[in-house]
Amino acid sequence: MPDLSVSYLGLKLGNPVIASSCGLTATPEGVKRAFDAGAGAVVLKSLFEEQLRAELKPIGEIQFSHPEAEAFLAGMGMNEGADEYLKLISAARKDGRGRVIASVNCVDGNFWMDFAKRMESAGAEAIELNLGYLPVDPSENGSEIEERLETLVRSVASAVKLPLAVKLGTAYTNIGNLIQRLGKAGVKAAVLFNRFYRMDVDLDAMSLSAGPTRGSPEAYFESLRWISLLDGRTGVELCASGGVYNGMTALKLIAAGASAVQVCSAVYAKGYGALTSIAKEMASWMDSRNVESIADLQGRLARRNSARPELYGRLHYVKALTGQS
Repeated sequence: MPDLSVSYLGLKLGNPVIASSCGLTATPEGVKRAFDAGAGAVVLKSLFEEQLRAELKPIGEIQFSHPEAEAFLAGMGMNEGADEYLKLISAARKDGRGRVIASVNCVDGNFWMDFAKRMESAGAEAIELNLGYLPVDPSENGSEIEERLETLVRSVASAVKLPLAVKLGTAYTNIGNLIQRLGKAGVKAAVLFNRFYRMDVDLDAMSLSAGPTRGSPEAYFESLRWISLLDGRTGVELCASGGVYNGMTALKLIAAGASAVQVCSAVYAKGYGALTSIAKEMASWMDSRNVESIADLQGRLARRNSARPELYGRLHYVKALTGQS
């Protein structure tokens, strides 16, 4: 059988299929089911910054940085989140069959330095910083936003010895430059891309409503583009997120340069067995093509390994891709 093992964030994984941070990884039972299905690692459900703020301020004084955080926390005890999260980390580590990565949804490093140490003590093997900052102030320019993210990463990196990943959205002027800067600030990996909660409106009620909650199988194209462009060029390893519903998509992303792939919507749609199916399909294809290991495939279709790198920056021209004159 082909060797599916990979290294991600300095951690040895049995395979590159990672259960992404979501409601399915919010409990010890959910983590166990993900490992039972063969996940190489699990990223725990994100802890919101507001849950830490709740320990420091009366609830009425909390300022919500993320609309989704307010909605999420409305259904749970505000003061229970932080301590419960540490218990989740400990319980997940006791399973012992896969790597456990903590996840925090944050915009201000001042709230995370001490808690990051507590997560490390609880058994987290890495931390994924979910940098879901929403710039609602038109007067705030792009450089200010990126400096804010860089400062946050540096503050957490100075507080812990754990490897750090950042999960980013697409809305940056030069995502490669930002990743490079975050790498210098202490990040070891970037997860591309963060899928923010969708917003919709209800015209009958004249109110806001939730949009689609799951990503589609076509969502991987954006990750594929940027991973193939950036592999080996930022000093940071890349992990793919979005649209991974089957083993072929996972293999495409790895061939483009991803070290690993995160899976979420497929598990919601098909159950935890989706993790098993993805890994099996990867192994079957590799076996049929005599590809002995993930290492033999990783990055083979990245821009830096192409004889025609100009194609990677002109993907909207069909003629260039097909070789038509």
